[in-house]
Amino acid sequence: MSARTRASAGLTAEDRTLVDALVAELGPRLLAYVRRVYANAQDAEDIVAETFCRAASNAAALRASGRRDLYLLTIARNLCRDGYRRQRPEAIADERLRGEPDRAAGPAAAAEEDERRRALRAAVEALPEHLREIVVLRLSGELRFEDIAELLQIPLGTALSRMHAAVERLREMLGCLHGH
Repeated sequence: MSARTRASAGLTAEDRTLVDALVAELGPRLLAYVRRVYANAQDAEDIVAETFCRAASNAAALRASGRRDLYLLTIARNLCRDGYRRQRPEAIADERLRGEPDRAAGPAAAAEEDERRRALRAAVEALPEHLREIVVLRLSGELRFEDIAELLQIPLGTALSRMHAAVERLREMLGCLHGH
Protein backbone atom coordinates (compact mmCIF):
# COMPACT_ATOMS: atom_id res chain seq x y z
CA MET A 1 0.00 0.00 0.00
CA SER A 2 1.49 3.37 -1.03
CA ALA A 3 1.93 6.26 1.39
CA ARG A 4 -0.78 8.21 -0.45
CA THR A 5 -3.19 5.28 -0.24
CA ARG A 6 -2.54 4.89 3.50
CA ALA A 7 -2.95 8.63 4.09
CA SER A 8 -6.20 8.85 2.17
CA ALA A 9 -7.71 5.61 3.54
CA GLY A 10 -9.22 7.28 6.61
CA LEU A 11 -10.22 10.53 4.91
CA THR A 12 -13.71 11.67 4.20
CA ALA A 13 -14.57 12.63 0.63
CA GLU A 14 -14.50 16.28 1.75
CA ASP A 15 -11.00 15.86 3.23
CA ARG A 16 -9.75 14.12 0.07
CA THR A 17 -11.08 16.99 -2.01
CA LEU A 18 -9.33 19.50 0.29
CA VAL A 19 -6.00 17.66 0.13
CA ASP A 20 -6.22 17.24 -3.65
CA ALA A 21 -6.94 20.96 -4.04
CA LEU A 22 -3.99 21.83 -1.82
CA VAL A 23 -1.71 19.49 -3.78
CA ALA A 24 -2.73 21.25 -7.00
CA GLU A 25 -2.50 24.74 -5.52
CA LEU A 26 0.53 24.50 -3.23
CA GLY A 27 2.40 21.43 -4.49
CA PRO A 28 4.59 23.32 -7.00
CA ARG A 29 5.46 26.01 -4.44
CA LEU A 30 6.35 23.41 -1.80
CA LEU A 31 8.46 21.51 -4.31
CA ALA A 32 10.31 24.70 -5.29
CA TYR A 33 11.02 25.39 -1.62
CA VAL A 34 12.15 21.84 -0.84
CA ARG A 35 14.33 21.69 -3.98
CA ARG A 36 16.21 24.76 -2.78
CA VAL A 37 16.68 23.36 0.69
CA TYR A 38 17.25 19.73 -0.24
CA ALA A 39 19.57 18.98 -3.10
CA ASN A 40 18.37 15.62 -4.41
CA ALA A 41 15.38 15.92 -6.77
CA GLN A 42 13.89 12.52 -5.89
CA ASP A 43 14.29 13.17 -2.18
CA ALA A 44 12.62 16.56 -2.59
CA GLU A 45 9.62 14.95 -4.29
CA ASP A 46 9.47 12.37 -1.51
CA ILE A 47 9.50 15.10 1.13
CA VAL A 48 6.66 16.96 -0.59
CA ALA A 49 4.65 13.72 -0.84
CA GLU A 50 5.32 12.99 2.84
CA THR A 51 4.27 16.55 3.70
CA PHE A 52 0.86 16.02 2.12
CA CYS A 53 0.55 12.55 3.68
CA ARG A 54 1.20 13.97 7.13
CA ALA A 55 -1.23 16.81 6.55
CA ALA A 56 -3.86 14.34 5.35
CA SER A 57 -3.31 12.11 8.35
CA ASN A 58 -4.13 15.08 10.56
CA ALA A 59 -6.96 16.45 8.43
CA ALA A 60 -8.69 18.05 11.43
CA ALA A 61 -5.66 20.28 12.07
CA LEU A 62 -5.37 21.02 8.37
CA ARG A 63 -9.02 22.08 8.16
CA ALA A 64 -8.67 24.20 11.31
CA SER A 65 -5.54 25.96 10.11
CA GLY A 66 -6.15 29.54 9.11
CA ARG A 67 -3.04 29.50 6.91
CA ARG A 68 -2.84 26.14 5.20
CA ASP A 69 0.18 27.23 3.17
CA LEU A 70 2.14 27.93 6.36
CA TYR A 71 0.86 24.71 7.94
CA LEU A 72 2.21 22.72 4.99
CA LEU A 73 5.46 24.69 4.84
CA THR A 74 6.02 23.97 8.52
CA ILE A 75 5.67 20.24 7.90
CA ALA A 76 7.97 20.41 4.86
CA ARG A 77 10.50 22.52 6.76
CA ASN A 78 10.63 20.01 9.61
CA LEU A 79 11.03 17.10 7.21
CA CYS A 80 13.83 18.96 5.40
CA ARG A 81 15.61 19.73 8.62
CA ASP A 82 15.40 16.10 9.70
CA GLY A 83 16.73 14.90 6.36
CA TYR A 84 19.38 17.59 6.14
CA ARG A 85 20.77 16.62 9.53
CA ARG A 86 21.11 13.02 8.36
CA GLN A 87 23.01 14.01 5.20
CA ARG A 88 26.75 14.46 5.18
CA PRO A 89 27.67 17.96 3.97
CA GLU A 90 29.87 16.58 1.20
CA ALA A 91 26.93 14.52 -0.10
CA ILE A 92 24.78 17.58 -0.69
CA ALA A 93 24.68 18.24 -4.42
CA ASP A 94 25.22 21.67 -5.89
CA GLU A 95 21.59 22.01 -7.00
CA ARG A 96 20.37 24.82 -4.75
CA LEU A 97 19.10 28.07 -6.18
CA ARG A 98 19.03 26.41 -9.52
CA GLY A 99 18.31 27.99 -12.80
CA GLU A 100 19.51 27.48 -16.29
CA PRO A 101 21.85 30.00 -17.88
CA ASP A 102 20.56 31.79 -20.96
CA ARG A 103 22.10 29.70 -23.76
CA ALA A 104 20.73 32.09 -26.42
CA ALA A 105 23.12 34.79 -25.18
CA GLY A 106 26.06 32.77 -26.42
CA PRO A 107 28.42 30.27 -24.84
CA ALA A 108 30.65 32.83 -23.10
CA ALA A 109 27.70 34.64 -21.50
CA ALA A 110 26.09 31.32 -20.55
CA ALA A 111 29.34 30.13 -18.93
CA GLU A 112 29.67 33.40 -17.02
CA GLU A 113 26.07 33.20 -15.82
CA ASP A 114 26.57 29.58 -14.80
CA GLU A 115 29.66 30.60 -12.80
CA ARG A 116 27.68 33.37 -11.06
CA ARG A 117 24.92 30.94 -10.15
CA ARG A 118 27.42 28.45 -8.74
CA ALA A 119 29.05 31.18 -6.68
CA LEU A 120 25.66 32.28 -5.37
CA ARG A 121 24.68 28.70 -4.49
CA ALA A 122 27.96 28.20 -2.67
CA ALA A 123 27.59 31.50 -0.83
CA VAL A 124 24.02 30.71 0.26
CA GLU A 125 25.13 27.25 1.39
CA ALA A 126 27.90 28.84 3.45
CA LEU A 127 25.45 31.02 5.39
CA PRO A 128 24.59 29.93 8.92
CA GLU A 129 21.34 27.96 8.98
CA HIS A 130 19.28 30.74 10.58
CA LEU A 131 20.22 33.13 7.74
CA ARG A 132 20.11 30.56 4.94
CA GLU A 133 16.60 29.56 5.97
CA ILE A 134 15.31 33.14 5.67
CA VAL A 135 16.82 33.52 2.19
CA VAL A 136 15.40 30.23 0.94
CA LEU A 137 11.93 30.86 2.38
CA ARG A 138 11.84 34.33 0.87
CA LEU A 139 13.12 33.38 -2.57
CA SER A 140 11.76 29.90 -3.20
CA GLY A 141 8.91 29.79 -0.71
CA GLU A 142 7.79 33.15 -2.06
CA LEU A 143 6.73 34.13 1.43
CA ARG A 144 6.21 37.62 2.77
CA PHE A 145 8.36 38.50 5.77
CA GLU A 146 5.25 38.41 7.97
CA ASP A 147 4.68 34.81 6.90
CA ILE A 148 8.32 33.88 7.45
CA ALA A 149 8.18 35.32 10.96
CA GLU A 150 5.02 33.35 11.70
CA LEU A 151 6.44 30.14 10.25
CA LEU A 152 9.69 30.42 12.18
CA GLN A 153 7.93 31.75 15.27
CA ILE A 154 10.15 34.81 15.48
CA PRO A 155 9.33 38.52 15.60
CA LEU A 156 8.94 40.29 12.25
CA GLY A 157 11.91 42.53 13.07
CA THR A 158 14.09 39.47 13.60
CA ALA A 159 13.09 38.04 10.21
CA LEU A 160 13.87 41.36 8.54
CA SER A 161 17.20 41.78 10.33
CA ARG A 162 18.23 38.21 9.47
CA MET A 163 17.47 38.83 5.80
CA HIS A 164 19.47 42.05 5.93
CA ALA A 165 22.37 40.22 7.59
CA ALA A 166 22.16 37.43 5.00
CA VAL A 167 22.21 39.90 2.11
CA GLU A 168 25.20 41.72 3.61
CA ARG A 169 27.11 38.45 4.10
CA LEU A 170 26.27 37.35 0.56
CA ARG A 171 27.53 40.67 -0.79
CA GLU A 172 30.76 40.27 1.18
CA MET A 173 31.27 36.67 0.08
CA LEU A 174 30.44 37.29 -3.55
CA GLY A 175 32.51 40.46 -3.61
CA CYS A 176 35.48 38.51 -2.29
CA LEU A 177 34.89 35.71 -4.78
CA HIS A 178 34.89 38.09 -7.72
CA GLY A 179 37.60 40.41 -6.48
CA HIS A 180 35.32 43.45 -6.02
